[in-house]
Amino acid sequence: MIVDERLERLYRQVELVRGAGEPKSGKLCVMSFVAFLAGEVHSDRPAAASPLIRELVVRINDAMPQEMRQELKPFVPRILGTNDGCDGRRAAILRLAAETDILPRICRDFIVSDDRRGWRRTGKFRELSEKLFGLTSCSNNSVETLRDAKLGAAVADLLCYCAINAPGANSGRWYWEKAIDVLDRVCDIRGDNPMPKIDEARLRQLEEILTSRGDSRQRAMNTTNVVGRFRFLLARTLQAL
Repeated sequence: MIVDERLERLYRQVELVRGAGEPKSGKLCVMSFVAFLAGEVHSDRPAAASPLIRELVVRINDAMPQEMRQELKPFVPRILGTNDGCDGRRAAILRLAAETDILPRICRDFIVSDDRRGWRRTGKFRELSEKLFGLTSCSNNSVETLRDAKLGAAVADLLCYCAINAPGANSGRWYWEKAIDVLDRVCDIRGDNPMPKIDEARLRQLEEILTSRGDSRQRAMNTTNVVGRFRFLLARTLQAL
């Protein structure tokens, strides 16, 4: 997790958004934020990140409600350097989570519940469920990068779909929190290589961007206050005439 005070301050000011975002605006998605801190070109597919984590995070980031999306910020430094050949172990964690947590909860919420909306019988739900089942029902004794990345995508797709369509706010929250939980667990897996350092030049650049944005907001606020005061005085003057 984030422990450096400088990073904490910067992370609080960055806004996580749907899509890749734009560094100059201080608005980024999780993966483009990773790319930025790694010193890579602006992209939501940073080379420094595990393919499995990338596929998992891109979908969660884009589907989550804006306020809850901000809870993903602490994962940014933890994703750096995860392209370490450990996705086979991460895939095993996702398979276990799907078998013991996710699929049983889906059965309880949608398959055997009294909810009669019928969405669980739609082609989309069947497609997502069958894809996840197919990827979790096979053993993964060897590292298969593409297959592991597909598993990350399948878990994320089904969690996001269920969160959005869940029967009740509490159930929806459970799927979002489970998405954060599985992300936390796969980020805990690290190879033998030390965690890479965050690019210092990019940190300074981010500080300049956020400082400039803060100054612009203050100027805009001051302008709004002046205009408001002028309108108030003008209205009083017209009433007095």
